[in-house]
Amino acid sequence: MGDRGRHAATWSNVVMTLRYVRSGAAGAATGADWANAYLTLAAALTASAAGDTIYVSEDHAELQGSSITLTSPGTAASPVKAICVNHSGSVPPVSADIRTTGTVTCTGSSNLSFAGGPAVYDGMTFTGTTTTGHVIVAGAVDGAIKFRNCALRLGGSSSSSKIDLGNTSSGGTGIELYNTTMRFTNVGQGAVINADVLWTNTPSAITGATIPTTLFLFTSARGAKIDCRGVDFSALGSGNTIVGNSSGQIAVQALLTDCKTGASVTIGATPTAKGQGGVDYLRIDSGGTNYKHGRIRYEGTETEETTVVLSGGASDGATPISHKIVTTANCSEHFPYESIPIAIWNTTTGSSVNAAVQGIWGGGAVPNNDDIWLEVEYLGDASFPMASFVNDGKADLLAAAAGQAAGSGTWGGSTTKFKLDASFTAQQVGWIFCRVKAAKASSTFYIDPKVTLS
Repeated sequence: MGDRGRHAATWSNVVMTLRYVRSGAAGAATGADWANAYLTLAAALTASAAGDTIYVSEDHAELQGSSITLTSPGTAASPVKAICVNHSGSVPPVSADIRTTGTVTCTGSSNLSFAGGPAVYDGMTFTGTTTTGHVIVAGAVDGAIKFRNCALRLGGSSSSSKIDLGNTSSGGTGIELYNTTMRFTNVGQGAVINADVLWTNTPSAITGATIPTTLFLFTSARGAKIDCRGVDFSALGSGNTIVGNSSGQIAVQALLTDCKTGASVTIGATPTAKGQGGVDYLRIDSGGTNYKHGRIRYEGTETEETTVVLSGGASDGATPISHKIVTTANCSEHFPYESIPIAIWNTTTGSSVNAAVQGIWGGGAVPNNDDIWLEVEYLGDASFPMASFVNDGKADLLAAAAGQAAGSGTWGGSTTKFKLDASFTAQQVGWIFCRVKAAKASSTFYIDPKVTLS
């Protein structure tokens, strides 16, 4: 009886084979059981079909002196799963047998690559140790690859070696890293993002003694998304940057949420063109505070501020907070910096409501309405959830600029208070979103993110 008959599971009328991989096996290398296990993960994948499960021994130590390509025949509905387990445990393995010690290492002059259809790898360390080799996680067009409890490592000394998440010749790839670490051996190395990447739940995400100067890198003429949640970046500190910027990159989205960083790390480099994208981050810090958040764009940056704050204004319940907006030389009335939205629930319909926020700056007089203004998005249609917009900026491109209203309240710093406000008539109960548009170049504004409706 063949291996498909000996160890098979049936799901949705499809027979899924269980295959075994152990570098130290001395049998027929059919993959039918531990004694006759495949010697390499690549061989098991080549023999597999969509939906198969490959068990990799906890003492598997695959070492190859030439390029390794791991090609999955999986589909979105039936990915191939490669799981590291204790070969001395239950057959077939159970949850108690799961391990994290299997290794696949490429020592040749080429790369360790992942290709093909959807696949899940659990509990293995993948290393490219050549001088210039890469670890390439590419997959097929519109494919998906997930790493659970794994490690992606570079062993070569060259700065040109990279961990490539996605590539420049195929698109639509989704990559997920769950409790999966990275290791580098040259400060010029990093992870090049060319896919939709989700990285979650990873303590000590960057291991080893060598920390890259810039962790996330991008490619000219390619878009990318990197979404990190619960990732410990504390190995990166002063002199390091988490999210880099590459000339010619397209609409990169970088999101960092609930992450730990090292002290004085640079969260993100400022884009050098409007279409290059940017960084948003929420609740990330090197210490015990849980209110740090911000945005990095070509036109400016936004960070939390705890000194120049409005008395009685916004707070997280314990710490007064304002939003500090610092514009670059690249913003203008026509292409302003747009703030993180400030949301508030509105219950008034059919009647005019005024939304107002307080601000302060050091400009010596209240700013004009082409320097900074408030845009309010609300539900202005009674029949559909169609957004309507109103603002207190200039009425049109030919209108003369006018000063914003004087502000009120007591601030902890800066000099000139101002108020931004706009009136709207909602036709449905719901959230309204207030966005500050800052257009005066090379200026600093402090905004109290507490919207007053009246």
